[in-house]
Amino acid sequence: MVVVASTLLFIIVGVVIAFTTSHHKLTEDSATDGLPANNPIRQPWIWPLPQTWQRGNQTIEFSENVRFDFEGSSSILNKAVQRYQRLFFLKETHPMIPYNWSTTSTIVAYVLNKIHIQVQDISEELSIETDASYSLIILAAQYDRVQIKAKTVFGALYALETLSQIVRWSPVHQTFVIPNAPWNIIDYPKYKHRGLLLDTSRHYYDVQDLHKVIDTMSWNKMNVFHWHFLDATSFPYASKAYPQLANKGAYSPVHQYTNDDIRNLVQYAKERGVRVIPELEAPGHSTSWAYGIPEIVSCVNKVPYAGFTVQPPSGQLNIANSKTKEVVNTIIDELSELFPDSWFHASGDEVIMNCWTNDTQIVSYLAERNMTIMELFRSFVIDMQNHIRSRHKTVMVWQEMLLEYNFTLPTDTIVQIWIGSSGVKAATQKGYKTVVSSSDYWYLDTGYGKPRSNPYSNVPGAGYNHWNRVYSYDIRANLTEDEANLIQGGEVCMWSELADRTNFEGKIWPRAAAAGERLWSGYETPTGETIASDDAILRLLPWRELMVLRGTMASPLNQGFCTRNPLDCFQVEHIQTA
Repeated sequence: MVVVASTLLFIIVGVVIAFTTSHHKLTEDSATDGLPANNPIRQPWIWPLPQTWQRGNQTIEFSENVRFDFEGSSSILNKAVQRYQRLFFLKETHPMIPYNWSTTSTIVAYVLNKIHIQVQDISEELSIETDASYSLIILAAQYDRVQIKAKTVFGALYALETLSQIVRWSPVHQTFVIPNAPWNIIDYPKYKHRGLLLDTSRHYYDVQDLHKVIDTMSWNKMNVFHWHFLDATSFPYASKAYPQLANKGAYSPVHQYTNDDIRNLVQYAKERGVRVIPELEAPGHSTSWAYGIPEIVSCVNKVPYAGFTVQPPSGQLNIANSKTKEVVNTIIDELSELFPDSWFHASGDEVIMNCWTNDTQIVSYLAERNMTIMELFRSFVIDMQNHIRSRHKTVMVWQEMLLEYNFTLPTDTIVQIWIGSSGVKAATQKGYKTVVSSSDYWYLDTGYGKPRSNPYSNVPGAGYNHWNRVYSYDIRANLTEDEANLIQGGEVCMWSELADRTNFEGKIWPRAAAAGERLWSGYETPTGETIASDDAILRLLPWRELMVLRGTMASPLNQGFCTRNPLDCFQVEHIQTA
């Protein structure tokens, strides 16, 4: 099969896709007007920073007729190559932060026209254990290919992303080049779980919005989209068994996620190396269930809400009603089919006992059985979690289950920490694997003032977590080696009280990228050198510009003058970590 388009030639899995192009004539004339006087490149402009890298000072032309050579069959890799045909050749003739061309030769060593990809295991299964490592070799001698090696197709995706950040338009050579060759990169993630939580209940985001989030996550080598799609405010999930939940609980008929929407999003994410983990918010924050099935929710819309919920509207699942368990288990069954990932988030946060102790049905239920409310609560959540496990899922919960309610949880439970960084120590001391999202560092929604329904501006750490505070957070702090080894990774969290599809990208990026680098690159190089924020900002500035060029509306890190002259603004003494 031959398809004619505009810029590239691919040979993949026996399929030839031909492209035509005009060739840029090389010139040594300088076209670097406005080049900043201080534009150091101590580290390569790659985000996140690779584990090991070596580079030189030669320049190679990157042919717009480049060919991809891959042995085997992988639809995921085929589609990735098609995406990167665009990303390789994004041309910005007047960048805000030009590359320092004085670091690489003005003479082109040769023309590179082939990318050879070697994958050890072409299985397209994606899980927490998927190997993401890769190597990328570009020689400076007369050798016409890039060599990519990876154990999985997903490692190969990360290699393509790294290569796309090395290739750039050269105003000196008037073509696309690979500067500072030769390159030898060996790379792998520090943590397996590198995530972003997005709340799509308080405000609805359409599927195309979620695609953009996942695209940008993949560029930052983040691999978990934690989908918080149900909450007190709306029930946008279109259940097959209980359609009335979304029909009456969503903001409108168009503010729903159908089964096809979910399947397509999960596949879209997988093709970019991103797992999708659903969160079933229960038994707290459950008002929206009441509009479709009123009998399964307690203390619905109590006014004033204080004492019944942390923010309106009030409502928690009625844990004494047998119908509640029936509905919850059915929803779990549906979601387990729609979300193939082996992890399932069972929530469990911010439960207010007063909601239940003011429900006459629950009070009678407890009296008849001589039970306490905590005993009934524990019975409900353990039954719920056991049902999730029966679907061959690993259960993930918020930290209150372990550290506030003091429930004894199965040792395979993943505990997500959010109430301050001290919870990491408390959970790992008990021997539990953790995912870190400490709100005082990695919440992206705080610091925008206090809407009436948002209590978090009154708690410690609820200020704005700027990029360097995000970057400064060491999730291993004060842990023993054994405790640190229980950390699976982390997530930044974008709750949507004050975010919707008009402004969410600028609130997420580039701050999420700062956490993404810590989760991929870690805090020290393999040789023990600290990866410091004053070096990171010199890479984050051009990376933010490239994300914008690719279509992500990432917020600026400072005024344009500072982007062009970073050392005038981002000197070490000017960078605060708290």
